[in-house]
Amino acid sequence: TLLGGLTGCGNNKSDGVEVIFWHTFGKTIITELESHISEFEDYIQQTEGKKVKVTLKYQGGYDDILRKVRDGFSVGTTPTMAIAYPDHVAEYMQAEKTPGQFVVNLDNYMNDPEYGFGTEEKMGDTAGKDDIVADFLAEGQQYKNSGTYSLPLMKSTEIMFYNKTLVQKVFSYYNPSILGDQIDEFMSTMTWSQFMDICKVAVEHKSDISPTLEEPFRYDSDSNFFITQLSQSGYNFLSTDESGNPVLAFDSAEAKEVVRGLKANYDEGLFTTKGVEGTYGSDAFTKGECIFTVGSSGGAGYNFPTGDSFEVGIAKVPAISNEKAKYITQGPTVTLLRNSKLSDEKNDEAVKYGWRFLKYLLTPNVNVSICINSEGYIPVRESCYKTEDYITFLDSGIELSRCASVVINQIDGHYITNPVFKGSATARNEAGGILTQVFLGNKTIAAAFSDAVNQTRSEEHTSELQSPPALGCKNMQEKKKKGGA
Repeated sequence: TLLGGLTGCGNNKSDGVEVIFWHTFGKTIITELESHISEFEDYIQQTEGKKVKVTLKYQGGYDDILRKVRDGFSVGTTPTMAIAYPDHVAEYMQAEKTPGQFVVNLDNYMNDPEYGFGTEEKMGDTAGKDDIVADFLAEGQQYKNSGTYSLPLMKSTEIMFYNKTLVQKVFSYYNPSILGDQIDEFMSTMTWSQFMDICKVAVEHKSDISPTLEEPFRYDSDSNFFITQLSQSGYNFLSTDESGNPVLAFDSAEAKEVVRGLKANYDEGLFTTKGVEGTYGSDAFTKGECIFTVGSSGGAGYNFPTGDSFEVGIAKVPAISNEKAKYITQGPTVTLLRNSKLSDEKNDEAVKYGWRFLKYLLTPNVNVSICINSEGYIPVRESCYKTEDYITFLDSGIELSRCASVVINQIDGHYITNPVFKGSATARNEAGGILTQVFLGNKTIAAAFSDAVNQTRSEEHTSELQSPPALGCKNMQEKKKKGGA
């Protein structure tokens, strides 16, 4: 096997190896990772007599790390491990002249009899790859090349936070018969249509509800808002054609109609977004300027006011249809990379120990420890949820555990999956721009869509990104079922 060939590299005990890990983390997670780096380095030293050094290097945000990795391929500055969105991994693969030149196929490591999943009991590695939450694992297998090219480290999705004091006032107008805990039950099952009705009532009685209230509802990510609304309406954001070529499926009449409906709600003053305001909803929420806010469960801590000035309710984001509810999956993914300036032997050795360190971070107790000490991320393995520490955490009732409970028990793995390819990251950003520009009135819906599609194609210097037939996604699917084009 590939790893069998690598094993010989580690036999020279005098040789050290450095694993460089580029990341986007804040202080809390860095501190947690540093303790696990020490444990891993000690484990390798004690079991193999080999000196391994894992070096964390902060690179800024996700867009910064994308640019630095992409620029580093030709000059040999790429790390062994990098935090990435799947969109980014697809772009790295596009830079390769031959498959595997830069991005490592993790199948070779996951299945290896000596160092694959479930082979190193002493480091707590006892479960196979099937122990990883299925949707999280599948996310790293949606690339043009068959195989697994990224693995989740910890995950998040979008959840809704609400001011329980102000919500009670709204319900006194919306439906006075719903009281106390019944309000929380209603919030956890209401549809998007019901939610918009509640926001309308809040606007009608704004002065009675709160003197500081601006809009009832804030949404942090314009891109996620667009993609989620499109998906929950039964349409694709991105797709591929029968030949596997990428398609900008959002360039459709149906998607324009979805945006038209959101624009009408925006014009009624029911909500605003980060793209419009330039600030996160948590800022307005903790000041009492909105009643509801949707943001990442990975940054949940920012939505709790200092001094407990009001009680925060937590629910899944209202869906257009609860039966077909799907949610964005986010959170740090890790990819392993080969460096163009290193020899094959040096690359093999660095990747081997990079893989084993990643595997260590995914062992249940370590993964749970990282997530509990994060701002609200959830673990990525099924066995994590059965550990004593995580059960205790979920039962604690503290703010972040309540957020995790909503993700685990209410959203329960119902995630949106889109194909990833060169241009999909740009398409995601441009999709958010559609909402921002339409809401602000800077562009018509037709112009915003046209500009987003053209900008995606021009930025990626590719004409491969096709729009769907004018027939529209849903009608096209129905025609195919009937034997049409």
